[in-house]
Amino acid sequence: MKINASLLTLSAACLLLGVAGCKQEHMNGVKSNPSVKVYLPDAEKPDGLVDVMAGSTLKVDSAASTVNFSIPVYRAGESNFETLTVDVSADNSTIAGLITAGKLPANTVALDPADFTLAAKDTVSKNNNIMKGTITPKIKIASLEKYAGKIAALGIKIANASTREVNTDMNKAIIYFSVEDLIDAITPKTNMIDNTKWQIYHRGDGVTFTVNADGSVLATGGNWGQQGIVQAVEVRANKKYKIDMNVAGSGATDCWFEVYVGKGVPSESSDYADGGTRIALNTWNGCGKSPFNALLSSMSCAGSGNIVTFPTAGTVYMLMRSGGSSLGTSGIKITNIDFRRVN
Repeated sequence: MKINASLLTLSAACLLLGVAGCKQEHMNGVKSNPSVKVYLPDAEKPDGLVDVMAGSTLKVDSAASTVNFSIPVYRAGESNFETLTVDVSADNSTIAGLITAGKLPANTVALDPADFTLAAKDTVSKNNNIMKGTITPKIKIASLEKYAGKIAALGIKIANASTREVNTDMNKAIIYFSVEDLIDAITPKTNMIDNTKWQIYHRGDGVTFTVNADGSVLATGGNWGQQGIVQAVEVRANKKYKIDMNVAGSGATDCWFEVYVGKGVPSESSDYADGGTRIALNTWNGCGKSPFNALLSSMSCAGSGNIVTFPTAGTVYMLMRSGGSSLGTSGIKITNIDFRRVN
């Protein structure tokens, strides 16, 4: 390895002067021959591969609806700190070979040019006595779902520095990431229920569900009829979702109130059963007979529980229905209906 004489001079000066924080701006090895070449430090990683989800450079631009990563550009040397520019481009030419060689997972795909933006030039300037720039690939959030279940990769290349040479041994890097992990990282775990999208699930006369402007729902009546409400929600594969709501009533008689979340499309010609009852009031099982006002999950005396998961992504249907002899003098009021991902 060639040692640059100026590095020895700088090191000696630091020792003699006892200057705190004296920086080694010059990098040893191939980067320092000559010392002033421009390079991508990530190119020194095995095969130039950068798992961007393992770092801390991820930023979400809500206004532009992009996920932005940071790829550093350095210029070695410890003198002549003039600002320069370097050309930047996408270069996915080696990705297929890295997949074949087992360096990238078999389910890796190169990002389509339509799904990211990359500035054509980057500026390298003096910052804290280091000549540094930052390349920012911007991945379009709306495009991520098309890569669901995949590893996405994007090759970055620099060339044609305005005032210095580019180190052609260290001018390429490949960023890659699990699309599922990225979606997890940027998707807020918020309530997915839209109070304007409830549809009446009519199974007979006697019970009436009313959706109010404030998002609450009131179920009233009885007479051995039944009715409900339903809305479609998009879920991801193998993720846990939690269902809950507050229910209040004066006490029901020979009555049930059930919540379902299933992939089957509801039909008013038959009782919905896909996925089975999740949480429920059931006076025959002992809950809902006396006045109540609590989270349904804390009162439920029927069903498999309020945590659900699905092996495949897609549309599911959250359906609530009630029926029986009497829902009580004040009916059953449902508020704070919540369906959200919890992992």
